[in-house]
Amino acid sequence: MYIINMAEQNIQKLLDAQTKAIDVKLENQTKAIDVKLENQTKEIERHQKMLLEEFQSRLKVVAEVVVDHTEKLNDIMEMVAMNTEQLEFIKNMLKRKVDIEEHELLVKRVAILEKKLRVSGV
Repeated sequence: MYIINMAEQNIQKLLDAQTKAIDVKLENQTKAIDVKLENQTKEIERHQKMLLEEFQSRLKVVAEVVVDHTEKLNDIMEMVAMNTEQLEFIKNMLKRKVDIEEHELLVKRVAILEKKLRVSGV
């Protein structure tokens, strides 16, 4: 029995040594993985910052273009309003011109009729 106990103790020592070796390997691998993850995290954060800066610069350009287009649109709307006023004025002037021409034509026709009446002696 003594031999069996010694064998069990030797096996137990061997298993303990192997377990410790495995624990050390796992701990080393865990540390290596942690270092890799930390490096990748830093790289991802750096890349995100770069993308954010690029996005912000492009967004700034778009915002400037929108502001410029808004100003141009406001200028165009002012011109359209002025053109509308001028067209209304021209329309009224043309209407008055037609009225004046019709009036002048009627004056001439009345003058002709009056002349004919005088000639006929009425």
